[in-house]
Formats: sequence, structure tokens, C-alpha cells
Amino acid sequence: MFRNYLKVALRSFARHKIYSFINLGGLTVAVTCCLLLGLYVRHEWSYDRFHTKANRLHRAWTQEEYKGEQFTNISTPYILGQTLQETFPEVEGMTRVRINEFNVRKGSEVFNERVHMVDPDFLKMFDFPLVTSQSTNPLQELYSVVLTEEIAQKYFGSEDAVGKILNMQLDSTMQAFTVKAVAKNVPTNSSIRFGVLIPMAHIKGLVSDRYQKSWFNVDPETYVLLRETASVDKLAAKYPSMLRTALGEKYKGNNYVIHLQPITDIHLNNDLPAGLEPISNPAYSYILSGIALFLLIIACINFMTLSLGRSVSRAQEVGVRKAMGALRSQLMNQFWSEALLMTVLAVILGLVLSMALTPLFGKLANQELQFHFDGTTALLLLALIVVVGLVAGSYPALILSGFRPVEVLKGKLSLKGDVSFFRRALVVVQFSLSVMLIAGTFVLNQQLSYLQNKSLGYQKEQTAIIPVGVSGPEGRALVERFRNALSAQKDVLGVASSAFPFAGGGWGDMGFSDNQKVYRECKFNVVDPYFMPTYGIKLVAGRNFDPKNSADNYGAIIVNQAFVKKFGWTNPINQRLPGKFPDHRVIGVTEDFHYASLHAKVEPLIMMMRSDSIFRGIENLMYQSSPSPDLSVRLSVGNVQEKVAMLERTWRSVAPNEPFRFTFLDADLQRQYEAEQRMGRIVTIASVLSIIIACLGLFGLATLAVARRTKEIGVRKVLGASVPSIVNLLAKDFLKLVFVAIIIASPLAWYGMHQWLQDFAYRIDIQWWVFVLAGVLALGVAFLTVSFQSIKAALSNPVKTLRAE
Repeated sequence: MFRNYLKVALRSFARHKIYSFINLGGLTVAVTCCLLLGLYVRHEWSYDRFHTKANRLHRAWTQEEYKGEQFTNISTPYILGQTLQETFPEVEGMTRVRINEFNVRKGSEVFNERVHMVDPDFLKMFDFPLVTSQSTNPLQELYSVVLTEEIAQKYFGSEDAVGKILNMQLDSTMQAFTVKAVAKNVPTNSSIRFGVLIPMAHIKGLVSDRYQKSWFNVDPETYVLLRETASVDKLAAKYPSMLRTALGEKYKGNNYVIHLQPITDIHLNNDLPAGLEPISNPAYSYILSGIALFLLIIACINFMTLSLGRSVSRAQEVGVRKAMGALRSQLMNQFWSEALLMTVLAVILGLVLSMALTPLFGKLANQELQFHFDGTTALLLLALIVVVGLVAGSYPALILSGFRPVEVLKGKLSLKGDVSFFRRALVVVQFSLSVMLIAGTFVLNQQLSYLQNKSLGYQKEQTAIIPVGVSGPEGRALVERFRNALSAQKDVLGVASSAFPFAGGGWGDMGFSDNQKVYRECKFNVVDPYFMPTYGIKLVAGRNFDPKNSADNYGAIIVNQAFVKKFGWTNPINQRLPGKFPDHRVIGVTEDFHYASLHAKVEPLIMMMRSDSIFRGIENLMYQSSPSPDLSVRLSVGNVQEKVAMLERTWRSVAPNEPFRFTFLDADLQRQYEAEQRMGRIVTIASVLSIIIACLGLFGLATLAVARRTKEIGVRKVLGASVPSIVNLLAKDFLKLVFVAIIIASPLAWYGMHQWLQDFAYRIDIQWWVFVLAGVLALGVAFLTVSFQSIKAALSNPVKTLRAE
């Protein structure tokens, strides 16, 4: 029986080539997009699930309340992890993770490496397999180091790195570390991404003992491994007693709360701040899943609308089959067999295309994606075949199979009314989805253009950022040597230094209490007198720092307009910084320039030349990137390679023991919006594909309409009808449906994009013409699609048409 169904289905496909191509082509494109988008979404949701103990691994975070202000800290006190493990038997293991940038020497060359400091339990808790190792716990010894395969290849080539010496500069001198193990490269779906591991015990040489034991100074991330029988909720109930002992009178009950976040929740949870690695907005996964579903729905609608359009011919087929004794169940199986066969072919083609396009899509999505055909993939494909096949074949199987053979064969069956309405409704749904994607694409690209072109309040082009890598007096001295060495270069328009660069890990946060004991927060940066002139930051009042005025080193501060507004000052110049800052006064006020991305509003800001004196009066201090100076070199336009070579030569001459690294500020700023840029590219492609798939269906319906009205068209031409009038006759019914789709889709698209724009503090206003343009585009493409068949019919010879009839 199945063999017979297969034969009939293949004959039907061969007999109706145009409709078969439209259905197969639309479904194939939709399935390919679904598989590629699903691959991306699956990768996003797979983060950290490769750890065998993932269900027991948690990252600790804290909530603090201080003078009415709430603080959420992903970074934790150094003492937290050790205290949890020593106090609670439920905690089986603990590791802290801190990232530093250290110089590493290879022969005469010096490289700057991102180094993770971790506790010995790190490799026991997490599944980062070791390729070679000298011991079961390679991080136990103080001067041991673990490298990934990539880093081992970098420093030791094809030689076995284990047992080799790696010279690393943690402070002012190079120290010899022995490579104890080489680990496999970290998977791309890991929230902890390292290349070099050294023991956390080295922290003693970097921060004070008091800092390590403080419960209110946060720095590393802390991970814990719970025992299999442990309950997170029951463990949380025990924290207060521990905190009362640890904090004493500083503990007030709810002013210090410890939480544990499952490791698998980290990557897609943007309710908490990002930690050492960037996180992803889960909304983008939902959006991409929605786009994949839209494309599938549009392709399925093509199948159903063409089935409806061919109802007359298929009804006659049903009548003959039933007259010959066919049962309704057999007819239903036949129609569903055709739909399932079409879907199977589309899935096979889609699978081949998606595997071929995975590398290209990976570049587009900026993800290292690999297509793995496993049990999960097989189940998803099977589910896709069953669902799409059943949905696409539902109309012919359920409706056409129920026709009475007597009515059909006598020509008494009418397919208007409900069937016609259903077919029109499907076309409206199909184009509504397409218009929503088109309008969304316009709004998304408008916002991206706004982000890239909005004035930030400073000069970002032709500015090279060079990390100094050395802090304190030595770092300041290196900055001056480099500035002096560049002073004779006519292509250098300005050289400045700052503790935090634009587009880095963010400028620092400081908190203090004012004279009324009200807790205040603001951003800060430590800059030199050349910072604002180099960047062209405008002063609205007062003056810049004066390099010849030694008093500016310790007591002068420059604030922004947001700071002035927050404190309600009308005459900010010479105002004393309220609180425990007797020597700090405002000498200048800048415009509210955007030192952070446009996702966030401009907050109150303080700039100073030295931080040590002002830090004595603050109560809270946080920063993500290293506070060692970063140089900003503004260059003239033209011949970028030659200017970069000049900067490198100059750097080598003044800092031969420090690696030369640089980025361009405009590129760094661009990377802040990578997620939106990726989304823009993907949605644009999806919009184009959706309108193509929808128009394939429209083309098929127009072909059927022309075929049904062949005699009418011939009569009209004989009576003198013009080509435009015939085209209008055939096209207007379809264009009405597209117009209705535009009316339905516009408010839905506006609402969706309005919600998306709320993620940006600075955003565009959605303009009405966006929906008009999307509608005109959809109407235009639909008109061209229908007109192709309409013009062909209008130009045909009516004599031949009527003779054939």
C-alpha cells in the first residue's frame, strides 16, 4: 500500500512541476534557515552543560544594602569561597577565578597574556580535559602553570610543553613557572575561557592581607561544587548564622545576602551583571526561534494555499477515486503521504544545505558553530517532518477527502465560501509575517545606524589605544617617555593617558557619603591634562587640568553636567566635593559625553589626575578592567599602516621589555554593538527569504487563477479589453490581501520593535514611514509576482485560447 502511495505521489509531483517546485523550494529554504538558526540557538543554550557535574556547580554572588542603596556583586570577597567550604559540609569544592594581564617572555620577545588565577580544585570541579600532565593536581605547586593546547603551541611549538619553563612577570620581575599540564582548548560554549592557569596563592603578592580578608571588598568570581545530596535552598537558610559570626555588628539581617547561581544559568541570564566573560541576551535566542517558526509557517501556508487553489482538479480526482471504491482513510493517507514525502525531500535538501552553509553562517553569527548529527538532531528532524507534513497536508487530507463523489462528478460541488475565505486568510497571515520582518529589519538597521553615527561628545576616529601594562609611578614615567618620544612626529595630533579607556571594561565606580550622610555613587577615571584636548571633550565651565600646577595633582577634579545636576549646583566651579574630601574642588565641568555604550544613560562622572588622595574618602570602589594606564594617540588621516609602524618603533625604543599592543578606538566602540549587528544581518536575510517564499506561493496562486480564468480572459480580449485592464483584473484580488496584511502587521511590528528598543537608553523614535515603506515593498514585490503570470495571460492569442476551450 505504501509503495502505491509513493508512486501516486511521485506521479503527482512530475505532473505538476511548477507547484512541486514552489512547495519543495519554499520548504527547503525554510528548513535550511530553521536548522541554521536552531544551531545557533542550541549553541547559546548549551553553555556549560558539557561539565559532568553541571547540576552541582554554582557561581556565588552577593547582594549588599548600604545606606539605602542596593548593590549586586558578581565579583565576591576573596574570603567567601573558603568560608563556605569550611563552614558547610554541603560544599564539596571551591575555586575562585580572577583574570590578570601579565607579561610572558619567549626568548627575546615579550607577550601580554590573559592569565587566570584559580584554586587547586578548579580542574577537579570543571571538565577541562588534560592532554598531558605531570600530576593529578597540576595547580598544587606555587610556581606551576597549566596551558591550553593553543597557548602551548604558541610558546613551545610542536614540542611537549610539560616540564618546560615559562617566564611570567607578575610584579616587577620575571618569575619561572613550570608547565605541569596541557589542557584541551576550552569549548566555545564555556562561561570560563582561559589560556593560562596559575595558582590563586599568587594573589598574596598582588593585594594586601586585609583586602583578602575583607567581606566588603570584591574582586574574584567564586564557584562552588555542592554534594549530590545538598539542597541550595536549605543551604541558603544557613547563611545568616555564618554571616553573623563573620561580620559581627556590621550584619543587620538583610543587608548582606549570599546567592548561588547554577552555572548553566550564567550565559543567558541578563538579570545579573556580566562577570568575567560577556553574557548573551536571551531575547535574541527567542527572536531567532520566532524567525525560524515564521519561515516554516510561511512555507507551510504555501503548501496549503496551493492545495486550496487546486481544489477543483483534486476534487475531481477524489470523486473518481471514491467512485472506484476508495475509502476516505485511503485518500487521507494518500494526501498526507504526498505532504510527508515533500517534507522529507525538503528536510534532506535542507540538511545538506545547512551543513554546507554552517561555516558561512558561523561567520555571520560570529560563533564557532559545528553541525553535529546526533540523537537530538535526528529527533528534531523527525519531529520537523511529522509536524510540517501533517500541517501542510491537513487541508487536502481532511477536507478534500470528504467530498461526495456524486456531487463532484455531476459538477454540483461549490468550493467558494469557507474555502475561499480560508485561502485568503492564509495569504494574509503569510504576508503579515513577511511585513513584520521587513519593518523590523528597517527599525533595527535604523537603530544600528544611530548607534554608529551619534555624536559621542569626543573624537573617536584615528585614535589608537595602547595599553601600558605597568601601573604606579613606573607606568606614569613610561607614559611621559612615550609622549616625549612622539612630540616631534607631525602625524601625532595628541597623546593622552587614562586609567580606563573608552569601550573597555567600563570606567570605575566609586561610592561615598555626602555631608548629609546620603550615599552617592558616580563614575570615575584618572586622566592626565592632555586627555580632554586629545579627545576634543568640551568644557562648559571652568578649565582643564594644568600640568604646571602641582595642586591639580591632588585636589582638582573635573565633573560632567550629570554630576552638577545630581548635586543641584548652580555655580559648580570651586564647589567642594561633599563628604570626606576637604581638598577636592571642582575646576571644570564637561558636556555629558558618552564614556559608556548607548545602552546606558550618562551617569555622574568625576575625573582626577591622581587617585590615591581621593580614594581615602570613599566607601566603595569597583572596576572591571586593570587600572594601569592606557595611552590614547590621536593620528592624522591617511596611511594607517605607516603610522602604526611608527608607533611600534617608538614604543620599542622607550619600552623594550613591554609588548606593543594597540587597537583603534572606533573599532573598539563598534564591538560594543556586535550582538545588534549580528541580529541585523540575520533578520535582514530572513526578511528577504520570507518575502521570496511568500511570493513563490503567490506566484503559484496567480498561475492557478490564470488557468481557471483562461476562457474569461479570451472573451474579454475579443471584446477589446486592454492588457493593463486584464492585469488589473487578475492582480487586484491578491493585492487587496497584501494590503490587509500590512494593516494587521504594522501595529504588531511597532510593538515588537518598541519593546526591543527599550534595551537602549538612547534610541530612535519609530517613524510611521517605516511601515509605509515596508508595505510598499511588499505590495511591489507581490504585484511583480502576480503581474508576471497576468501579463503572460493578457498577451496570449485569444483565438487559440477559445479554440482550446
